[in-house]
Amino acid sequence: MVDLKTLPRLRDGALNLADWLTEPQPATAGALNLFAGTVRNIHEGQAVRGMTYHAHRGLAEARLREIESATEARFGVRAVVAHAVGALAIGEISVIVVIRGGHRAEGFEACRWAIDTIKQAVPIWKEEHYVDGQARFLEGTPIQPVESP
Repeated sequence: MVDLKTLPRLRDGALNLADWLTEPQPATAGALNLFAGTVRNIHEGQAVRGMTYHAHRGLAEARLREIESATEARFGVRAVVAHAVGALAIGEISVIVVIRGGHRAEGFEACRWAIDTIKQAVPIWKEEHYVDGQARFLEGTPIQPVESP
């Protein structure tokens, strides 16, 4: 079995959810919470044919690991996160958050905190490709530091 903590968090191409669920559930964990973000076919009324994710690779990898550590410290759970870079098609998974914890309440809270923090703190940019042949980068927010617990 592969220790997920040793794998890169930033991955080329779409993520496979099964790859991130290979760890056995710890005996103390009564909850498995996960979030998988997928590429959708419409944004603000415009038909989308795909998405390209761009990243500052070194900083993005470090921030994703920092978010895992902060999530674990803050909520007392096991956290694993990953994000895709490169071209993705409609329906493919771009981001995954897997939380294993004692109870559902802290699991849900940890999962939401982790994905929200990924959106705020990781230097990844979305370029949407539209059915009409146009493309544009989506407006983001200034990159924030990861809050310590």
